[in-house]
Amino acid sequence: MKVWKAGLVVVLAAILTVVTACSSGKPPKEAVVSAMSKMSELKSYTVEGSFGFDDVVIPEGIAGDSAEAAGVAAVANMLKGSTVKIKGTYQAEPMRTDMTMDLVMGADGSSFNLSIPMIVTQDKMWVKIPSIPGVPLPEEISGKFIELDMKKLAEQAGQDAALPDVAVTQKMGQDMAKVLLDNFDEKTYFSEPKAEEVKDFPADLKQDQIVRFAVTQQNFDQAITTIVDKVAPQILDLLMKNEEYLKALQLTKADLEEAKKQLDSTADSEIKKGIEEIKKSLKVNELSLTGAIKDDYLTYQDVRANLEMTEEAQTMKFAMHLLMKYDNLNKDVKFENELPKDAVSFEELMTMFGGEL
Repeated sequence: MKVWKAGLVVVLAAILTVVTACSSGKPPKEAVVSAMSKMSELKSYTVEGSFGFDDVVIPEGIAGDSAEAAGVAAVANMLKGSTVKIKGTYQAEPMRTDMTMDLVMGADGSSFNLSIPMIVTQDKMWVKIPSIPGVPLPEEISGKFIELDMKKLAEQAGQDAALPDVAVTQKMGQDMAKVLLDNFDEKTYFSEPKAEEVKDFPADLKQDQIVRFAVTQQNFDQAITTIVDKVAPQILDLLMKNEEYLKALQLTKADLEEAKKQLDSTADSEIKKGIEEIKKSLKVNELSLTGAIKDDYLTYQDVRANLEMTEEAQTMKFAMHLLMKYDNLNKDVKFENELPKDAVSFEELMTMFGGEL
């Protein structure tokens, strides 16, 4: 059963990487791959968006013992209704991404806000520690960035790479998405809604066409069978053949070979049984990606998930949405912050808090 759950997670991750959009005159599948390829070639862009948890329900029986259940319930309550606003700028050469995440955590009068600016280059990351209500910060780090030398930390951890190469991760997402799309029937899963039919669609957004990819309860049986029988094995093969992808995911070929071996050695009867178990335990109220492009480039993406998983007669619910709008494609972009010169190193931070690396 672990194989099926792992395969499902891999494919859902691939789905979330897909930007479901196409341009006029092209069949949806062809247009999707073309749009993703164009996006992976971008040299610069700005992005604004938001991520939100619409519903989170974790029954006490699923959470564990009473102490653990109380903690899980607190986390669920904090997540429900929470949102993260994202604003960022990216350039490929020299590689740099600046991003600010504004978090509004909690609801029902107990919410609090956090603003987390960060800067990422090929080898380093700077994160400004936010002011957390009730948590006093030492004067030495108040209002300053913390510098993390990712290459150095990776070496200390016995790893070869620092931060994943953005171009590699973009290409990996594109290849995984192509595997996914090649295996899903166009008529069953794709539609072309109008702008007014898309919830929260920006009124001022210009687009050539909108396309939606959706897994529903009606096509879920077919979708999960396709995922287990076709998509998961093909994605494993894709990753195993590309050393850069393995490095980006911090996996070894041996890890995936073992997973593939387990998958190949599982009898058809077990496969069918595993699929039936997933169908019985997982209910898909909504799992959709809606994308819009202009001039063959992505300008907007909308990802929504509303899932229910039942275990031992108790149901866990999870609903979320992700909205992203892209601008200034391949234009000169400006960064709000200079690279910090007075940042506090990660080693200094650990010393302040009495920790060890």
